Amino acid sequence: MNDTRFLTVTWNDIQQALFHIAEQINHSGVNVQVVVGVLRGGWIPARIISDLLGVSEVGAIEIKFYKGIGERGERPVITQPLITDVRGKEVLIIDDVADTGKSIQTATTVVGLHGAKTIRTATLYIKPWSTIKPDFYYAETDRWIVFPWELREIIEEYIKATYKVLPRVTDDLSRITDDIAVRFGLPRETVTRILKLLLSSSK
Repeated sequence: MNDTRFLTVTWNDIQQALFHIAEQINHSGVNVQVVVGVLRGGWIPARIISDLLGVSEVGAIEIKFYKGIGERGERPVITQPLITDVRGKEVLIIDDVADTGKSIQTATTVVGLHGAKTIRTATLYIKPWSTIKPDFYYAETDRWIVFPWELREIIEEYIKATYKVLPRVTDDLSRITDDIAVRFGLPRETVTRILKLLLSSSK
């Protein structure tokens, strides 16, 4: 855990990344009729990119792969099937990150089996070791990426891995707050508010 390097991205970073990807798609001449987001990380990017591209049809497929910070499952598992009709349509599959590449690969296989005419892929980030290179992506990084829609989740995992147990809401949280703020490059106020929500719901 202490050896893990993090890249914490903001909502503004996400917006800029998706503008970049939308512009890449427009410049390529690729037509998109349906956007399919890989849940959970690809759902918010799917909604935003569909707006930027003017695509009204958005679907989803859930593929679970990660177990925790720095840990990965052996293979992705489809936990929610494709929920939109892609037969004969030009599809863009989007996820937050291509790490091993297996999630995007699995989604591409499933969408293909459902009869898509063409399939393009996009991710916000790609890891250097990914076996799949998306058709469109924003940046490459070897760090563990912390997205703004998973702050509570990642902070809870970090606390359990580092401190073994969650603190009590009555404890002095200054040391933990400072640790998390520095570790993830987050504003102290953000960490404080997340800790309050986390600990109040775990009482």
